[in-house]
Amino acid sequence: MTRDTSRSEVSNRPGPQQVLGAVLIPALAAAIGLGIASAAPDGGLVFYIATFAVAAVYFITWALCPRSHPAFLAQRAGKDALRGLGIGIGLLLIFLAGAFLVRYIPVLAGPVDSLLDNARYGLLWVTILTTAINGVGEEVFFRRIAMDYLPGTWRTRALISLVLYIAVTAAMGVPLLALAAIAVGVPATLEARRTGSLVSACVLHISWSLGMLLILPHLI
Repeated sequence: MTRDTSRSEVSNRPGPQQVLGAVLIPALAAAIGLGIASAAPDGGLVFYIATFAVAAVYFITWALCPRSHPAFLAQRAGKDALRGLGIGIGLLLIFLAGAFLVRYIPVLAGPVDSLLDNARYGLLWVTILTTAINGVGEEVFFRRIAMDYLPGTWRTRALISLVLYIAVTAAMGVPLLALAAIAVGVPATLEARRTGSLVSACVLHISWSLGMLLILPHLI
């Protein structure tokens, strides 16, 4: 990219009001929703309403942000999906291996175990549905909308988006989710940039999160 092109890209970035409306306010709303979900009874109606509301925040924001509409346009969607699946499964295996160690550390295992109670005591198919929908919603918001509306260079936007992702995820009150946000967020961001689409990133995210949901309760 030439210097003139770089200057043109920076000059075309959205203004502060757009950043506030497209990124910061929805991120705050999502964090509040996740906080409510975390405090709700395991597998209860409030938990599901809160998590679906968080997904709604992401998708409504996407609908209102025209810069981010072509999020899933991909020339090689099948190849991208397979690549995302491979990365997601690789991350899943690493996290499952780490679960054997985490279960011996109560301060880390306790919050994770409480979060997984939603899969144990709630409606499993609804939990799977909300997990998948929120996974796609997070990719749409943090890997597309935030990258389209935040200021600065690509690296600056990627870093700010990742920090926001960690902060919003932290609202669940599970320390290991911050590590998960980094482990998923970094490759998802790179995949979104490499492919120009969210297909790989979404498949990566869903394969990892559903694997954790279905397998991790048997390990912790």
